[in-house]
Amino acid sequence: MRTLRHLLAALLLIATTTAQADSWSYPPEVTTRAYSYGDVRVVTTTDARVHRKVPDFLLEIFRGETRVAQIPGLSFEQLFVSNDNRLFLGLSNNGIPGPAVVLFNDRGDLLLLADHGMAEFDYCEKSVTLVRTWFDAANPNVRFRLGEEEAKPGIYVRTCKGNDVEILDAVRKAYARAGSH
Repeated sequence: MRTLRHLLAALLLIATTTAQADSWSYPPEVTTRAYSYGDVRVVTTTDARVHRKVPDFLLEIFRGETRVAQIPGLSFEQLFVSNDNRLFLGLSNNGIPGPAVVLFNDRGDLLLLADHGMAEFDYCEKSVTLVRTWFDAANPNVRFRLGEEEAKPGIYVRTCKGNDVEILDAVRKAYARAGSH
């Protein structure tokens, strides 16, 4: 009986911890983050005035004063740019709004999108909705190796397990993993 009580207490603690990990609410306001690289400006907006649990997200890309793209529903935690300010890689370990990887160019073309809800990355930590840790956010070591002289061209990122992976390969494997479940 005592062992059963300890087991139930442990299960309750785990369930409570998991539920708390997925407890969130955005402040009821509009927040904007802007990133400038040469004549390119990338702006993300989160509008939680109406929906605090699932706010409206917006990604905008500007060249000079001209908005070249407006993509609703997209956001990221970190943004990385190629040396020539032409390619932009947004990465996220957050399940809301969903994108794990978003790659776009300075003209506003969306080149790659991988969503936590559709792709199953090699996660180190994962909660029901919010936590989706797949890359090393503290030291992502993103490298744009796109020149013809590169032996293994691609865009590389460090995973949460400390491995460097090429982003297209990581996305391909994430979609394959999701299809096998």
